[in-house]
Amino acid sequence: MWIFSVSVFTLLGNAASDIWLSMTIVIFLLYCYVEKEWFWLRKTWFQVSFVFWIWLIATSLMSQWPGSSLEDSAAWIRFPLFAIALPILLSRHPKARNFFLAGLIVSLAVLLIVLVQERINNPDAERLYGTWGQSTKSGWLVLGFGLPVSIWALSEVRKKPRTALWAVPMVALIYATAILTGEIYITLALTLGVSLFLIFSQSSFKLLLSVGTLGIVGIFTIFQLVPQVAQRFQYSLTHRLPWLEGSDYYVPWSRGLEIFQRNPIMGIGPKNHESYCNFISEVASMSTTACYPHPHQLYIQTASETGLIGLTIFLLMIFALFSELLRGKDWRALSLSTTSALCLLITVLWPISTYSHAFGQHKNFFTWLAIAWALSLVASDSNRVNVGKS
Repeated sequence: MWIFSVSVFTLLGNAASDIWLSMTIVIFLLYCYVEKEWFWLRKTWFQVSFVFWIWLIATSLMSQWPGSSLEDSAAWIRFPLFAIALPILLSRHPKARNFFLAGLIVSLAVLLIVLVQERINNPDAERLYGTWGQSTKSGWLVLGFGLPVSIWALSEVRKKPRTALWAVPMVALIYATAILTGEIYITLALTLGVSLFLIFSQSSFKLLLSVGTLGIVGIFTIFQLVPQVAQRFQYSLTHRLPWLEGSDYYVPWSRGLEIFQRNPIMGIGPKNHESYCNFISEVASMSTTACYPHPHQLYIQTASETGLIGLTIFLLMIFALFSELLRGKDWRALSLSTTSALCLLITVLWPISTYSHAFGQHKNFFTWLAIAWALSLVASDSNRVNVGKS
């Protein structure tokens, strides 16, 4: 039941979801202590993430604002620990994965109901809040939960074509929910993840046509019912892409790159973007807008706040994660589980995308949950192979 409770905790907000994540780690560590299972400490990607964590703490201590910086850097290790914990915990009970997926689906269903009600009450809103009050994080949940569910549903169709009767409409509904939030980049990321799976899994033309048709119908329906959303998407896709000057992200991205150029080796320390921007007039004067807490881009923030050394370690960790997924496998004949895991990892770590705080809770919960689920898919695949050999 604890695995299923992700649906309740996540809908309650950032703090509650972080409690669920932290308690999952505690349960996992207690399990490891009792069962004496510490093999995961030998996993390369986790070892690299540990080195990155040490570097985060070092850059915080050497920064001009070590106090606030340490708040995020010291606690960052919980994300890799969670990505280790969830696959192992899910593998210990035959129905745990079903409970977990059920929790994600329940969260998405509740969120959709809340979003519809919110849109009815506030039809002119550009972006919707969902269950978080005055915090626009509904899109993060749609992507963080909706992409694993969508890929799982489509993989079921690949196994049993008749499941398309419920799986394809489910994917279309998740896609419509993403559009309803008004979050352009979330919708694009969901499109990327689903498209990658359909292509890499060599799906039939019939499945491609079904998903594409229902996706278009979902877009058209939302745009007809809520013209404001259609106008926002049209304007944003033509004038507000991150690299365009009219984008909300152009200034924070530019400032982040400028900070990196000024501090290329060690960076300025995690969570110090806003303080440094206000401290250095040349950076602040790059725009009339106020300094942002972070650059809104995962790799730019990693580079500017941890330097070239930190960025290199972070990229090595990502490389090690992909290596973990592909270890011992023929990339020309990947299983559905491995293909699903790859599509998840590529999507959540896609370099040309917006992001929230790279080292705080916020979007990291959903990013690392997707990473954890990807690792669990590969682990379950390996378990099936081992059982077959025995």
